[in-house]
Amino acid sequence: MRIRTRTRGFTLIELLVVIAIIAVLIALLLPAVQAAREAARRTQCKNNLKQLGLALHNYESTHRVFPPGSLGYPFVWSPQAQLLPYIEQGNLQSLLVFQVPPMAVFGAGFNPVAVAQNETAAKSSIPLLTCPSDKERVPNSLYGGISYPANAGSGINQIGVAADDGSVSNADGVIFQRSKIGFRDVTDGTSNTAAFGEQLLGDGVNSAPAGNDFRRRVVELPMATQTTEAACTATGAPAWSGQRGAKWINGHMADAMYNHYFVPNAKVPDCHNGFHNFAITSARSTHAGGVQVAIVDGSVRFVSENLDQTIWRGIATRDGGEVPGEF
Repeated sequence: MRIRTRTRGFTLIELLVVIAIIAVLIALLLPAVQAAREAARRTQCKNNLKQLGLALHNYESTHRVFPPGSLGYPFVWSPQAQLLPYIEQGNLQSLLVFQVPPMAVFGAGFNPVAVAQNETAAKSSIPLLTCPSDKERVPNSLYGGISYPANAGSGINQIGVAADDGSVSNADGVIFQRSKIGFRDVTDGTSNTAAFGEQLLGDGVNSAPAGNDFRRRVVELPMATQTTEAACTATGAPAWSGQRGAKWINGHMADAMYNHYFVPNAKVPDCHNGFHNFAITSARSTHAGGVQVAIVDGSVRFVSENLDQTIWRGIATRDGGEVPGEF
């Protein structure tokens, strides 16, 4: 005789309990996984800034100065475009024609074939120039974006002083329009002066943001208006731009340069003007608690968003005589 045994299955309640336990485990593990991924992205971001710092050193060794923020309108070539051979992008730079403007919008009256060649190159994304925690380009933009603008200075002494072409003439950083700054000029010390910082790419929407989320949109004043705090916060309906960091090739304050006027991850919006030759800005990132900054000596430091404003502005100047201490 055979003895039949009955195999007992799961009841519905037991199955639901198992599913609930798995869901709890996933909920517990997911933040840890996300934190690990963000840590990896932050490390890659730090490495990108490190490579830019080394490229700056190699450029200065060759030319005895850092690359200028641009050569003046219409030759608004970004410093990052001039650093391409030093970040293993020599093939891309070989496509650029520096004798004409970098983009078609500035190219009237110049060789259209050469300008179109530059325009095509500008559409290439360069992984080293964008933070892995952000996007590689502004939404709906044809051009490669940039997360690492060059330090033009504190943003203070630009107000009221302009050169013959309307650009900032006495910026106190290391890279600005028509700058000719080298290591010899950084008398505050290369370990106390910023070279590159972080910025968040715009979201491509040119209208006022909801609430007080100013991370990806900036106030844009008309034409050549100087960007005083009074002008940037004036009552009325300001114009807004979601195009920050849209073009790595473009040597403008809206793309390739920034200043230390506001503290990192400031709760107020950055402010540019329509010509992008004046701005008061903040360094911004998605890294919790602060931003990463490449220092002129080649190191990279994480700077807290709670840093005192005076210290933050001090590390932007090349020869201000400040004693910033630890930051």
